[in-house]
Amino acid sequence: MTRAAVRQGTFIVSRWQVPPNRIVRLKPSAAEQFAASTKLNRIIESLSLSAAADVLGVDRSQLDRCRKGKEAIGVELARRITEVEYVLDRALHVMQADEVGPWLTEPEPLLGGSTPLNVLTLRGAGPVVAALDGIAAGTFA
Repeated sequence: MTRAAVRQGTFIVSRWQVPPNRIVRLKPSAAEQFAASTKLNRIIESLSLSAAADVLGVDRSQLDRCRKGKEAIGVELARRITEVEYVLDRALHVMQADEVGPWLTEPEPLLGGSTPLNVLTLRGAGPVVAALDGIAAGTFA
């Protein structure tokens, strides 16, 4: 099958779609694999505790307590952790690791001259991921 969609019955099937009758069940360990604490540890290991606190917009000591399990990760912080982890993951697929940090903190033409971290904070991961997609596709602003 090619990437082009093929008409089958009343719906279009491509290799990226799950058949409508397919039931997907998560394994019992799924919640742990996708826990905010797991993502937070990856962010801290990739940046540093201090840089992660700055990027996530929280106090370093609070983030350390969350990392150690001494303080619960709230809903808002969990959302930010998920978005930052996704942006870092996507950026590392588009550019070299030593290019990601500077890119996050320098004006990006595909974001109207705003820095990716500021856009991430104000508007969420969507526009930042779109800019990364543009970079991957060779788009110039």
